Amino acid sequence: MTLDVQFLSILASTGMGIVLGAAFDTYRRFVKSPKRLRWSLIINDILFWILQALLFFYVLLQVNNGEVRFYLLLAILLGYSIYRALLERIYRRVLEVMIQFVSNMINILIRTIKVLVYEPLKWLLKLIVSLSMIVLTTIWGILHFLIRIILSPFRWIGQKYVKSYGIPFQSTINKVKSFVGKVNTKFKKLFHWFRRK
Repeated sequence: MTLDVQFLSILASTGMGIVLGAAFDTYRRFVKSPKRLRWSLIINDILFWILQALLFFYVLLQVNNGEVRFYLLLAILLGYSIYRALLERIYRRVLEVMIQFVSNMINILIRTIKVLVYEPLKWLLKLIVSLSMIVLTTIWGILHFLIRIILSPFRWIGQKYVKSYGIPFQSTINKVKSFVGKVNTKFKKLFHWFRRK
């Protein structure tokens, strides 16, 4: 390697040491170390260090065709030390500000979606359900009225028959009346429940 390439390699390695320190602090900020060792933490650690190694070799590949020398590893340690001595506090503050900013933006986005999308859809769904219940209740009322009109001659004949001969099939008639009354009551309760919602 020429002196220019060696100098660029040292600068790149030092920069990678600074990046490594910042990446490690970011990783520690998001992946809290648990009291007990977990497999997920071990896998995350392995993936983190593999990613850092690949990034370092990619930078070296761009600078000096991927040649690794011992002094480049020392340059990484130098960059890491510079980060710990001079940049750590500043970066951590900036990181916390960025995390807080992104968290606030996500909260604003969630509230905006809730106000502009969720609440109107919820209101529209309630309106559709209420209108459907009104239509169903109206249809049931009309059917009930028509059934009463259609059955009124039979009812009149039945009343005449009862006066003359007594009530036949009394238990069956009571069951039918009870069933119709229950259905009518359930429709009314369902309608009032949806109106309250």
